[in-house]
Amino acid sequence: MRQAKTGYVSDMEKTANDGPVALTLRQLHRQLRGPAFWIVVGGMVLIAAVAGPYYTLERLNFAERLVNWGVIIGPSAVLMTFLSALAHRVTEAWGWNWALVALLAGIGGILPVLAIVWLAGGLAAGFGIGGPGIATLAAYVAPSVIGVTLAVNAYIEVQDRMTPAAPAMPAPRQPEVVATVLQGKLPHHLGREIVALRAQDHYLEVTTAKGQCMVLMRLGDAVRDLEGVNGMQVHRSWWISLDHVARVEKGANGPEVVMRDGQRVPVGRSYRAAFRAGMAGRG
Repeated sequence: MRQAKTGYVSDMEKTANDGPVALTLRQLHRQLRGPAFWIVVGGMVLIAAVAGPYYTLERLNFAERLVNWGVIIGPSAVLMTFLSALAHRVTEAWGWNWALVALLAGIGGILPVLAIVWLAGGLAAGFGIGGPGIATLAAYVAPSVIGVTLAVNAYIEVQDRMTPAAPAMPAPRQPEVVATVLQGKLPHHLGREIVALRAQDHYLEVTTAKGQCMVLMRLGDAVRDLEGVNGMQVHRSWWISLDHVARVEKGANGPEVVMRDGQRVPVGRSYRAAFRAGMAGRG
């Protein structure tokens, strides 16, 4: 899948849920607010008014040709710019062949542009001239719309291939985290962020941020193993991470720690002073 390059919305501006249509509408809105788009459209209208194609030179004066081609080229330019940009976006997002998508976009623009031209023909009839039939108009409009859409997307494709992608910024080097013995015993899917330990005979019931498991290890050995972790033993059967303490409540037999995952842990009498100091140090 190709990365967006110059001329289109930068990937840094995209939101997580934006699809090709939303991105195209944002891009079109920016283009319509800028003078460059309207300068190009105005130039096209002026050239068409001077050249007078499709017999308008013989049938309309210069002012009437300006109005006629302004009605045709202005809305058609907005529509086909949208369809061309959308074709590029679909190609970019879904990995489709750009030529096929541009062809489909051009076909999709035939009827709307034909309606615009038909409206301009009705306006021209007000100037006293008759307009061509719908079949004749379609024969003029279809190749032009498809051809312009293919040409615009071919130009975009060439520009994308010629524009080098910006070099990726190297990711900041993360400090190496050395697992403790206990963390090394945990299943990989539970991670290493220990929330609480509870002694169960010769085993430990280990609660992590992702779940629980049983590990063959004594609580005393685990407490020494976790000296570098911000936690402490608060009961003869419990060790907790101070980072995961939600609040302290009064229980039936003394203070109880309520962890963020909802666990309630009793604080033993002999551990209460150290626990209060630890909580005060936590800030």
